[in-house]
Amino acid sequence: MGLPFDTSLEGKKIFLRAGSTDFRRGVRGMISLVLGAMNMPLDEQSIFVFCSTSRKQIRIVYSEGAGCWMCTRVIRYGRFPWPKDSKAAASITAENLRTLLSDPVSLDQLQAHDEVTRIALHL
Repeated sequence: MGLPFDTSLEGKKIFLRAGSTDFRRGVRGMISLVLGAMNMPLDEQSIFVFCSTSRKQIRIVYSEGAGCWMCTRVIRYGRFPWPKDSKAAASITAENLRTLLSDPVSLDQLQAHDEVTRIALHL
């Protein structure tokens, strides 16, 4: 699966913010979180990834040209695996990000009486 935006990850630095993030804030609030709490520059070479309190949503914030993008991925079943402390969160590779976004819910983790398929899950 490709990323939801048309950008090459070649030479990009990708940062995960450990712990949960309050997603009630909009794009300006997420940018202020990057600049203020994370104390990092929002430049075209950096991509920032956040996870919601419920761990069912991921947001990606990055700068492009004169503006910023904020993409959200929501899943119906399961939760995203997410580091809880800052030691576990650091820069990750583009391949790690693609794996995280491709299919975060393993069908083996779901408990069901019958065999579970993607069609049954309406994915």
